[in-house]
Amino acid sequence: MKFDRQIARIASDALRMEFCVVPWDSEIFGYQVGQIESIAVIDSARAAAGFREFSRWCDANQIAMASCRLPSDRLRESMLLEEHGFRFIEMVYSPELSLTKAAPTHGSRLEISEAQASDLPAIQSIAGSAFSTGRFLLDWRLDAEASHRRYCIWVQNSFDDPRHTVLKATVGNDIAGFFIVEERPDRSCYWHLTAVAPEWQGKGIGRELWESMAARHKAAGLHHVRTTISAHNAPVLNIYARLGFRFSAPQMTFHWLRA
Repeated sequence: MKFDRQIARIASDALRMEFCVVPWDSEIFGYQVGQIESIAVIDSARAAAGFREFSRWCDANQIAMASCRLPSDRLRESMLLEEHGFRFIEMVYSPELSLTKAAPTHGSRLEISEAQASDLPAIQSIAGSAFSTGRFLLDWRLDAEASHRRYCIWVQNSFDDPRHTVLKATVGNDIAGFFIVEERPDRSCYWHLTAVAPEWQGKGIGRELWESMAARHKAAGLHHVRTTISAHNAPVLNIYARLGFRFSAPQMTFHWLRA
């Protein structure tokens, strides 16, 4: 499923913003969801007046929830958001692994292969139950059932998206985890969504799975792996650290909900 986003803009000598409605999240949650794509405060003393234009856009488009992600050093922007009812939800990191320097892999009980349409129900079941640290789940004000369903729909959309490949990791006849990946023209690979099935968590599968995926990409001639992860997901952050991923400065995530 593909949605077009119509970008609205504020461009003044005090504030610059780009924002839009997010159709697929609006469909999942049953109300209009917006997103601030970019924000730059030029004059803090006068930025609030410009921000009111965004508030009017929210009213006109019946936005009930809006989100924004900012580099961690953008404090003028984060303070402006907080002054207008946005709340901090999480930090996220964007780890990167150079596959030319990746550590050698060890023997694994996992078999990695491309998922088939018949695997969709099992992978959606994992997606709907494996996550607890995503921003929609961390924000207790949001409907938890819809937040879990969002991951299931994400999997469905990725099966339908020619840019994405859904890879499954099996142990015998069991699907122990999955990755949604996208190979890019610069010979890098982006991991959009990664998960270990709940029944396989705590059994040492995580490192095997991440290591096996990196080895698969290296064998395919790719140079880098990139992804995004919540700072709340300490177990996977530790896996990335052990596998040699490098971490750049984090980003802050904010949510606004209409009272």
